[in-house]
Amino acid sequence: MAFEKQERVSLAVYLHYNRDARKLNQYGDIIYHSRRLRYLLLYVNQENADSVMTNLKKEKFVKKVILSYLKELDTDFVGSLWRQEEKNSI
Repeated sequence: MAFEKQERVSLAVYLHYNRDARKLNQYGDIIYHSRRLRYLLLYVNQENADSVMTNLKKEKFVKKVILSYLKELDTDFVGSLWRQEEKNSI
């Protein structure tokens, strides 16, 4: 039995009240909860992300749901300073 890595994605969920944060445990894993700004980060499987987003938007206690842009960012930091200097010299 081999372990298979699941592709996960982060959702930022903004709430009307902090007391409703516990209700989101059924949708995924809560990684961070900002009580002052009333939002939390929720990790879900990537194939279920669209259905979870639509279900969360229907909930009365959710203000808005934003998909994380982390997959779209360039995370190749090795030699990035050298690439920047090369672009500026051209």
